[in-house]
Amino acid sequence: MDPGEVGIEITPILEAGTLEPEFAAQLDALLRRTCHLARALTGAEQAALKLWVGEDASQARKYFSLSAKYAAFRDFRVDPRGHGLHGMKIPPGEVIRLTDAEVVAHPLFTGFGPFAATHPPMRGWLATSVCGDDGRIYGLLQLSDKSGGREFDESDEANIRELAALIGETLDALRLAAQRPA
Repeated sequence: MDPGEVGIEITPILEAGTLEPEFAAQLDALLRRTCHLARALTGAEQAALKLWVGEDASQARKYFSLSAKYAAFRDFRVDPRGHGLHGMKIPPGEVIRLTDAEVVAHPLFTGFGPFAATHPPMRGWLATSVCGDDGRIYGLLQLSDKSGGREFDESDEANIRELAALIGETLDALRLAAQRPA
């Protein structure tokens, strides 16, 4: 990982009470790495992956990867409640790509509400749902601030769609393995 990069996890994932601590740590590492890979695939300065655990929003888990450009935000912590654009429901397989101007003009953009002064800025937005084969939505993968002031493009869309599908398939396999009797 880049020394300026930030990784964070908030609360347990996949009914963590049923997971062995070592397995849960490996899963956390996989999901942190997903953010790092999403940035590498798209040239984004920021990536965040929010995973839902059942229907209880308080059990969501969030992972970040921030470039050295965002080192000032390395201590930023907020429970992932899914407000504004972060709460947008994106159908399986679809990707939302917004320019900086489109983010600000979007009716769901709230300017981070009470976190406006401390939240990393969004400069453009690329997002897709992380889904299982059966359409189960595990979470949301989102990126912002493409390096060099560029905009996200069709290639970036294709790359995160594939990465999100891979993570969805992995979570499906882990969920099914955890449901098998010992």
